[in-house]
Amino acid sequence: MNSSSPFPDNHSTSSDSVDIPPEVYEALISWSVKLNSGIASNEVMQQLRNWRAQNPLHEAAWQKLNKIEQHFDQFPITSKPIVTETFSIADQQKSALTTRRRRLKVLSLAAMIITAITLFANQYAPWHQDAHYATGIGKRETVILADGTQVMLNTNSEIDVNFSLFKREIILRHGEIYIETSKDKESLVGRRSFLVKAEHTALEAIGTKFSVNNQTSNTKLYVTEGVVEIQPNHYAPVRAYANESYAMLEGTSAPIKINNTDQVMNMDPMAWIGGVLVVKQMRLDEFVTELSRYQDITIICDADVAHLKVSGVFQLNQEEPVGHALKAISRTLPVSIDKKNRAVVISKKWH
Repeated sequence: MNSSSPFPDNHSTSSDSVDIPPEVYEALISWSVKLNSGIASNEVMQQLRNWRAQNPLHEAAWQKLNKIEQHFDQFPITSKPIVTETFSIADQQKSALTTRRRRLKVLSLAAMIITAITLFANQYAPWHQDAHYATGIGKRETVILADGTQVMLNTNSEIDVNFSLFKREIILRHGEIYIETSKDKESLVGRRSFLVKAEHTALEAIGTKFSVNNQTSNTKLYVTEGVVEIQPNHYAPVRAYANESYAMLEGTSAPIKINNTDQVMNMDPMAWIGGVLVVKQMRLDEFVTELSRYQDITIICDADVAHLKVSGVFQLNQEEPVGHALKAISRTLPVSIDKKNRAVVISKKWH
């Protein structure tokens, strides 16, 4: 993973600026699934070359796909950046703040004045913020908080924002978010702590970029830049560095580091930020579970096809993303897609 910002307004490349029609994306998805199936013949490869040569948009779409897949392939296994200086600065700021408070307590009149100023600041100053944000199924939204921090909410996500004179806090009620923290330059008391609270833990960010996924019985953390201190309920803190991933499971004693070479990493955890779902050798039933987050529809995957593997890049920025994805899968896997009683059923295709 790289440390560049994934937010659309921050930067773009010439290839990213090309407007790719939906029908080209559909064809591209089919090619991706075929190539990653492991059974693509020389004839299929020649057909792909012919398709790319037919239209400049086909080649542009193909280059986009290559960039996405290269990004996924380069997801590092380990990372050990040195952040001692960052923590030292934070500790010095906290120590200086404590010293100032002790001195102010010497004079009762000064304490009264500080109290009055604090109350005023918490209610009216620009660094104060209490807000609630939520997205519906299939929707994403980017918000800029009072301190300049950018937060992107994925599908069906909900957060509460609580900023005061001395702290910055986000409560992740459910769903998934990506955060790029600001340097908090406008704060009167120096750098305020930045906490993200989820069901099983609290996460303190220090000049960082990271995502948090709070689904059902576990919380997952993916750090793309900087460092995040994991503060589990009732257990010792753990520091997560750039390009590291952790899971906080219900009932476990401590955060579990995710090995990026394990099968658990058969999905790019950050691809949703760019509006795509990127998977490699993912079980069909697991893929269906992930895909169903992006559309209000019931998908039933029969047990006799659940083990089949899915690979590809699937677009989320279109109407009925589930239908398009399943259509692409049905072209390359031995499955049938049928609608039954307001549900979509994936079953074995009988010849």
